[in-house]
Amino acid sequence: MIVTYKEIVDTVEQPCTDNIAVKSFAEGALDYLDAHAVNIVYPFIFLRPLASPGLQNGVRTLNFELYSLDVPKLSNETPLQVKSRTELFMYDILSYLRYGPTNEYSLDFTLNNIVPVNEAFQDRAYGWAANINVTSEGQYNYCNYPD
Repeated sequence: MIVTYKEIVDTVEQPCTDNIAVKSFAEGALDYLDAHAVNIVYPFIFLRPLASPGLQNGVRTLNFELYSLDVPKLSNETPLQVKSRTELFMYDILSYLRYGPTNEYSLDFTLNNIVPVNEAFQDRAYGWAANINVTSEGQYNYCNYPD
């Protein structure tokens, strides 16, 4: 059985909402993030789907950008301090997903690279965008086709 997209998003959301440092989580297209930036509570984790190979040879792979963003807390907090903190948030979330309690879907999370984000969107947010792959087993199964 193929894990649904919603089940993958819920699996990523869980460690974000459980993490006492992270204040909000969302998923969607990048224009959704920019359009709703005024309503975001920071620190913020955002999951953005990217072009993916999908299901091939018994392995399903979906690619994402995982944003870890925050705004300076005080007038004297620097972007460097914010980027340092948000990088750790990202690693905390990915560590939970890779090595924490076994997720019920046997998903595998792989970090490919990270890119700094400076003055993103409408909120003067800083942080990181990680490119990640989520893989799971899967197969085409005509028996699941509704008649």
